[in-house]
Amino acid sequence: MADQAPRPANCAACAFWRKLRESEGVCARHAPQTSIRPEEAAHWPQTRGWQWCGEGVDAKALSIETRCADCLYWHHPPGGLHPVNRGDMPMAWWAHAGICARHAPHPVSEPGPRAFWRATHDTDLCAEGLPHDSGERAAAPGA
Repeated sequence: MADQAPRPANCAACAFWRKLRESEGVCARHAPQTSIRPEEAAHWPQTRGWQWCGEGVDAKALSIETRCADCLYWHHPPGGLHPVNRGDMPMAWWAHAGICARHAPHPVSEPGPRAFWRATHDTDLCAEGLPHDSGERAAAPGA
């Protein structure tokens, strides 16, 4: 297929990679999956700049700019989220957090589990986000 975007040489040259330190960053290729545990914050996997995968796109060919706050799939209740168990994130983070509903729950091996959408910060972003003005409509979780 000639229409495919050029592949990057490594993670550091990928449009989906966000640099944290000299040779480490996070891969924001995918939106978070649902969980069977409530009130979980999403964490993007860390990779080294020299690593590579088959889903990368050269940063020069593509730019991902839709932050969670501007994304069609993101639901932010007034005042943010107020979890009972705030996990590994401070309450100040949860005030700017919302639910990413990009993916439907996947089947699991145990019967009867409940699905929960993971929380993301309004400044997070991923390659699967769509801006509100994209013309599509997303339903809020539980709607």
